[in-house]
Amino acid sequence: MVATSSRKFDSIDLNHLKISPYYIGKLTVNIIDLLHLKTNEKDILLWKDRIRYIDKHKSDFTSDEEFKKHVEAIPDIVQNPDYVGIHPKGESIEFIKKIDRLMLVAVRLNLKSDVLKFRSAYPIKQSQLESYLKNGRTKKVQ
Repeated sequence: MVATSSRKFDSIDLNHLKISPYYIGKLTVNIIDLLHLKTNEKDILLWKDRIRYIDKHKSDFTSDEEFKKHVEAIPDIVQNPDYVGIHPKGESIEFIKKIDRLMLVAVRLNLKSDVLKFRSAYPIKQSQLESYLKNGRTKKVQ
């Protein structure tokens, strides 16, 4: 699959998971430059079985509705993050955006692949974000 700027991103509806994989965004030149990666733009895909995997984070939310709202916002988080970073082990890119809570979306970092794959998503605390920014792990997206 080749990344194309005209491709429409898929929306996620937890009540009607129909397609797989979902096209949730693109690793853009802006993010590549900000994180000093040596790669080209790449599509980011999410297989619907990964959504079941993030159910373990459901208890981190105040309600099922809040969980649903944040999971369904994954494409927006990837396309329009407030912050991005690389996990300390170097295995994933972290896209962070404030919806009602700060939500982190992790995407497996495989620079040899034509596409990147969604790994996980979960809420983080403001103090975690501040720590990530302070130690340089995460950067503000302009």
